[in-house]
Amino acid sequence: MVVVSSREFRANQRKYFSLALTNDVVITSKTHGSYRLVPVSENDVLIDKDVLDAKIKRGIAEYEKEKVHRMKEGETMDAFLARMISEE
Repeated sequence: MVVVSSREFRANQRKYFSLALTNDVVITSKTHGSYRLVPVSENDVLIDKDVLDAKIKRGIAEYEKEKVHRMKEGETMDAFLARMISEE
C-alpha cells in the first residue's frame, strides 16, 4: 500500500495513476479525509443511486405482477438468458 498526501498526488498524478494499476494507493488530506485510488475496469458497473433505486422498484413491481422468468429444470444459464431475451 502506498500512502501519499494530496499535495504529493497533485504533483505526481501520472506516477500514482500508473502505480494504482498494481498497488493500493491512498491519498490523504487533512481537510477532506482519505481516499483510495482504484482504476475502473470495463467490467465495473457505475450507476447513479436514483437510477438503481428506480430499477429495483420496477423489478419489485414486476415480481408482484408475476412478470418473472423462471429457469427450467436442467436448463443452462446461457439457454435461460437466450430464452429470456427472445421472450421480450
